[in-house]
Amino acid sequence: MKVSLPKVIYIMGPPGAGKGTQAGMLAKKIGYVQFSTGNAFRQVAAQDTERGRQVRETIDNGYLAPPEMAAEIVKTAVQKFLARGEGLIFDGTPRTVEEGEIVDDYFIEKDYGEPLVILLRVDQEEMMKRNAKRVFCLEAEGGDFPVFTPEDEERCQGRKGKVGRRPDDDPEKFATRWQEFMTQTYPVVEKYRRQGILREVDGMGTIQEVHEQVMRVIEEFERV
Repeated sequence: MKVSLPKVIYIMGPPGAGKGTQAGMLAKKIGYVQFSTGNAFRQVAAQDTERGRQVRETIDNGYLAPPEMAAEIVKTAVQKFLARGEGLIFDGTPRTVEEGEIVDDYFIEKDYGEPLVILLRVDQEEMMKRNAKRVFCLEAEGGDFPVFTPEDEERCQGRKGKVGRRPDDDPEKFATRWQEFMTQTYPVVEKYRRQGILREVDGMGTIQEVHEQVMRVIEEFERV
């Protein structure tokens, strides 16, 4: 017997795993709202405030924001979606055990229940190669997004963005981000595994192949 699809889904994985791409495809398929934690941080970092400068320096150097700050940014940004009762798909949340506890408790308090966690498994060496090549639409209205095709470039222009590389994709900073994932975020993955709410998919295939695996996970649940 199937159970209902949770109203909160976390797409987790190391840097460069394709979390944002897969979250966006899944959101369109099942009618949930995609929430990019990275975009939320970059919006804060663009502000000429003490917090903005602190966040900008942190993410540009490949480090994670303090858990309480990260959780507060997420909680503030999703309030309007919670008020409408919309399902949410996160890429890049949570990043630490403490942040996870704060955010998870918040969703339980809002009657959203436990999340479904989907982990994209990838190889570090391959991800370093991929990240060295990838480009994004930066500073676009509505947030950054990856650029793969000429159509993506046109969409970027339409949103008044510019195509380029993120500062934290620099090879040295990427190595820092990977280490941050293994030491700070992977314990969250293990925690969700113990709770029985984690599903894993192979993130090394094509975008479509990974999406099909993600959808097979979703098919375990009853969509209402």
